Amino acid sequence: MFRPFVKLPASAAALASAVVLVPAPAPAAPRAVDFELAPRAGAASAAFAGPVRSRPLTTPRRFNLVGMRWAGRAEPEIRLRVRRGGRWSRWEGLEAHAEHNPDPATGERALSASDPMWVGTGGAVQYRLSRPVPGLRLHFVRVFRAATRARVAQAAQPAFVSRRQWGAGACRPRSAPDYGEVKAVHVHHTVSLNAYSAADAPAMVLAICRYHRYSNGWDDIGYNALVDKYGVLYEGRAGGLDKAVVGAQAQGFNAQTAGIASIGDHTAAPVTPAALRAIAAYIRWKLPIHGQPVSGRVTLTSSGGSLTKYAAGARVTVERVIGHRDTGRTACPGNALYAQLPQLRALVGTVAVPAPASPFGTRLSALLRDTAVDYGEPVWVSGNLLAADGRPLAGEPVLLQVSPRGRWRTSRTITTGPDGAFATELRPRLRMYVRARFPGRNGLRGSGSPRLLLRLRPVVTIDPPPTAARAGLAVSITGGVSPRKRVLRLVLQQRLGATWRTVGTRTVLTRRGRFATSFIPPSDGRYRFYVVAVPDDDTDRGSSDRYELRVSG
Repeated sequence: MFRPFVKLPASAAALASAVVLVPAPAPAAPRAVDFELAPRAGAASAAFAGPVRSRPLTTPRRFNLVGMRWAGRAEPEIRLRVRRGGRWSRWEGLEAHAEHNPDPATGERALSASDPMWVGTGGAVQYRLSRPVPGLRLHFVRVFRAATRARVAQAAQPAFVSRRQWGAGACRPRSAPDYGEVKAVHVHHTVSLNAYSAADAPAMVLAICRYHRYSNGWDDIGYNALVDKYGVLYEGRAGGLDKAVVGAQAQGFNAQTAGIASIGDHTAAPVTPAALRAIAAYIRWKLPIHGQPVSGRVTLTSSGGSLTKYAAGARVTVERVIGHRDTGRTACPGNALYAQLPQLRALVGTVAVPAPASPFGTRLSALLRDTAVDYGEPVWVSGNLLAADGRPLAGEPVLLQVSPRGRWRTSRTITTGPDGAFATELRPRLRMYVRARFPGRNGLRGSGSPRLLLRLRPVVTIDPPPTAARAGLAVSITGGVSPRKRVLRLVLQQRLGATWRTVGTRTVLTRRGRFATSFIPPSDGRYRFYVVAVPDDDTDRGSSDRYELRVSG
């Protein structure tokens, strides 16, 4: 069995500098507890086919990690924030990971769930969903006495933190591992918050394992390996880091690939140089010991599954080093890390960065912190300008351009920082495409980023509405919409048995963004109403909150 702290052959070790872990005393066994909350029917401000926003939910005990699972195959957009030390964090995206699941016919359960999020220490949580889901449960993990971390030193010798060292005794596999083959390596991110310390990382691995096992119902942690932002490698699923252990990291392809996850959220933040080198060292070692080259392309055959991108039997040709999104319907490993994959492949394939095809070429990336926002909300846009050889280009102008109605215009000019990065905020007034352009100067050729679609939801509000009415009498409501829309739609629903059924709709005309309308409930009972802005050329669909009305005879 492969053991930690074993040297690679000199030829492999000489390829790059990697992290070496100096053995530490055996850690005290950590403790971890899991608990769940099932939001009550009244815990959310909506309960129909539209956006859902929960009330703040105070947990019965403090927690370090949180995620969600539900019944059915829906994949809602999820935003979540936590209260830590009396203050709420910002809203963070939490990805529904239908494609993070075991392959079919393995006997390992496949559930609808989100990625887990490490939050530090929290005492309350609030969530937003793009649509309601049945059987929603929030799963929390709290870790006590994190496993002792091995001391870190730099040398040309890869090593890892073993399962024993990060506390896997508190997350034992349900069954013996299955083995397949390794033809390529999937790169992931865990979507955990990036603000963690070196001492937190082993506890984060344990918490992720507990979530995968006890919330998702998997046999063990899904990834074969993990890397923290300090460049320390962690053994993942049990069975031997050097073996072709079948994980639960990319449904349809688990038996042909290994999966390594960067601990953090790389939607907007790239992985650190130390983490990128550690991922490269793992891949450079992992593929050759399974008889595979470290570069080039390979053809994989999907084993299928209801939640994967490719049907069973489909043959897919990919790079040896791929992002999860290359085979799954997912944003993983985040736009920032996905943009770093060419650099990662270069690190895997050779020590030195290969000579660029043109010494004057440039590469420009751009990403949106959110791809869909409510009208009036700011959108964070960031990116990097690099020379063709990967060097950051500092002090260079980048044009941020938008195209709301088919014609590009420059919104502003930004200057890159010392690391070649740039960032700014947009306040969109229409649905639009966004891109970045480097015009070129000082002998450098110009370049541009791919265009990014930014979706905008109109905000529809209803003034304080009545809560009671009489059958046959008109109920008046007023409100507003931003940006202004000429026509809205009023929807009236009645509670019939266990469901809400639409009993009437009405076109509502506006004047200067304001509206006034009315409806007549035909009989006594429970009703609710809301106002919808339908999609058009400028914005997506938007809806007000739903308001309940008790009607008497």
